[in-house]
Parts: sequence; structure tokens; C-alpha cells
Amino acid sequence: MGSFVNVGYKPPYNDSYQGKGLTIGLNRTWSNALEVLFDDALQERYPGMHEKIMLYLPLDQITLAELEKEEFNVVVKAIRECINSRIEPTQGQLFQKRVWEEVIEPLIQQDERYQKQS
Repeated sequence: MGSFVNVGYKPPYNDSYQGKGLTIGLNRTWSNALEVLFDDALQERYPGMHEKIMLYLPLDQITLAELEKEEFNVVVKAIRECINSRIEPTQGQLFQKRVWEEVIEPLIQQDERYQKQS
């Protein structure tokens, strides 16, 4: 068993529609890679945001849903910078990048808080 990752919510399309959750279940290998990536990118520079994201990890949940809009975009930027700053990435780091870019990033871009960064 792995972890469920709750990115957030799609924006509502009208007043009667509730935003759809952006959640995915990952196997243990994939969720472990994501945990290490979040640790590397956030634990030292943004400990409060890291704590919010990992708060439910003992319940096998990683959640960005509780972040405010500004925090959400800071986290996205920090993770991208962490990935892009790796000069000679290890196999584990390449796998972290794959999990982020192929699984999490597409969900991030659908979240109502997401602001495209240049």
C-alpha cells in the first residue's frame, strides 16, 4: 500500500457545482519518492508548509489541499527549482522528477489556486 495524494480542487464551473477533488493513489515506491522530494525541496526552507503537507502522512496521506493560494504556488515553485537544480541527479532523483512531472504536475495545473509561472 502507498499513499493518497490530495492536490486540491478543480475550480467550480457554476454556483451549483462543487469543485472536483484532485486526488490520486500512489503505490509505496512512488509515494516514497514523492515524500523524499518534498523533504528535499521544502523541509529546510519552508518547514511550516512542509508540515502542513505531511501532517497526515501517518495515515498514508500527503495533502496540498490545506495550503493557501500563495503557499501552494510557493511549494510548486520550490519543488520545480529543487528538481531543476540537480546537476547530476541520481536514479532516485530522476524517479522523483518522473513522479512529479507525470503524475502530480498535471493535477497541480488543474487546481484552482495554481498560477502559471514563467
